[in-house]
Amino acid sequence: MRHFINIYTVLVFILMLIPISSMGSEKPANTTDEQWGKYLEHRTAWNKMLKERYENKLKHTPPKPPWIKFPNYHPSDIFWRMGDGESYISDYFSIYFQYASKAEINAYKIKYPEHSDWSGTYKRFEH
Repeated sequence: MRHFINIYTVLVFILMLIPISSMGSEKPANTTDEQWGKYLEHRTAWNKMLKERYENKLKHTPPKPPWIKFPNYHPSDIFWRMGDGESYISDYFSIYFQYASKAEINAYKIKYPEHSDWSGTYKRFEH
């Protein structure tokens, strides 16, 4: 499963090379119909995979907040920008907040009060 996530992570970074202004529903200049079609197809498949991860796993077993999952790392540590910390945030924590209902998020915040070093984290990830 780890290789599956890494492949998609690489694809996301490649897609990030497309200018941000073109990430909507309009085809960017200098992009062929074939390239744009492949991008839209990938984006649809990616969003479906994330939603399935939430429905099949995260909804029933929400991820622990980063300060509990990895208590030895300060929020400013490089750990959160590369490697296991970054993967945990992007592949689990942020996905939960993207798809969870307001009620689920409120219950999560009550169960796991925000650590003072991590002030603003919940707000940053809430939809």
